[in-house]
Amino acid sequence: MDKPLTTRWVGLDWADKAHQLVVVDDAGSVLASWSTPHTPAGLAELVRRLRRHEPVAGIAIERKHHLVVHALVQAGFVVYPINPALSSRWGREVSVAGSKSEFADARNLADGLRLRHGRLRRLIPDDPLTRELALSCRHECQLIAEQTRHVNHLQALLKDYYPAAWGWFSDWTCPTAWDFVLTYPTPQALADATTQKLVGFLKVHHIGLRPVWQERIERHTEALAWPCDPATIAADADMAQALASLLRTLRAQLRRVRRRIDELFAQHPDAALFLSLPGAADKLAPRLLSHIGARRDRYESARELLMLSGCVPVPRESGEGHRARFRWACQKDFRNTLHHFAFASLNRSIWARAFYDRCRAKGHSDAQARRNLGEKRLKIIFRMWQTRTPYDEATYLASLIRRGSPLIEDIRST
Repeated sequence: MDKPLTTRWVGLDWADKAHQLVVVDDAGSVLASWSTPHTPAGLAELVRRLRRHEPVAGIAIERKHHLVVHALVQAGFVVYPINPALSSRWGREVSVAGSKSEFADARNLADGLRLRHGRLRRLIPDDPLTRELALSCRHECQLIAEQTRHVNHLQALLKDYYPAAWGWFSDWTCPTAWDFVLTYPTPQALADATTQKLVGFLKVHHIGLRPVWQERIERHTEALAWPCDPATIAADADMAQALASLLRTLRAQLRRVRRRIDELFAQHPDAALFLSLPGAADKLAPRLLSHIGARRDRYESARELLMLSGCVPVPRESGEGHRARFRWACQKDFRNTLHHFAFASLNRSIWARAFYDRCRAKGHSDAQARRNLGEKRLKIIFRMWQTRTPYDEATYLASLIRRGSPLIEDIRST
């Protein structure tokens, strides 16, 4: 009589050129291991070989977005994305020597999944619309970070070789400032420019000739008064123009991505829920939706979202007492989005302003007060998301009155 098949657990150590797989049974015995190339044929063969080891209860991999993950999900396998820091701890439980190999890493993933799958979160993909929206929002944040980096680099460069130009603009995220560098890349170019040309530059960029601009134009020849090194100016001017050109390209791509986000968000069935949040508007509402997703079965409670966003601290208990520390391990983009949303809601929600002011009065920093407000906001969002009920300020204020919240007294006293 044939023995019944035991459950199989798979660890997959991915790489750019090949992927190492290890299959173990419920007892942790290695049943198979192999390496497959990262090619279309290799991924197809990977799926076929896994079929031979069914029933496969889960596949652990240190990635969430990858072509091999996409192939496994399409084939119907259950995938568990594992944080690399977590899998590293699993490896240290087996050996403290620090030895490393693709087989050992894959086996650690398989064994870790076998022993801890009850406490791990399986990958539950959203629908294509939500996935594209989430990726577009992530790309927008990455492009904004790149723009900020290049702006800071450009300003630092101008301070070194061209202080006169740096002093012309207070906001270097403005395309007009980049055009100024492209038009007048050196102190000599600015000093040689006629008053008529400088006035024309301002008119082309729709800047009125206010007294501050008149003063700058009148003093434009002072650009040569700064100490200068011809070699430094020549090299730095080339770099400044390159940065200005990059910034213009980034701005164009940001607008393109933003248009796509607006199109996707307008089609999403949950758009009205997130637009109802005070302060979210067209910018933050899509980002909040992209972080939470559309699958209501993904989270069992609001607590999971709070930990994912880094709103709540990490408790530390010992014989000396109870402490809490900042939650570093979280989705940083999610935390930043909530941070901005908390700030944006202060002038659009009377209870949010009262809550923030109360936190500040207790001695909390601005960042801590925003995190606390973000925590309350996220609990509300989770509830309205689960029930598909748009946010209503009057309803929430009524609930605060019923619970006898001290925020009501603060609101009445203002």
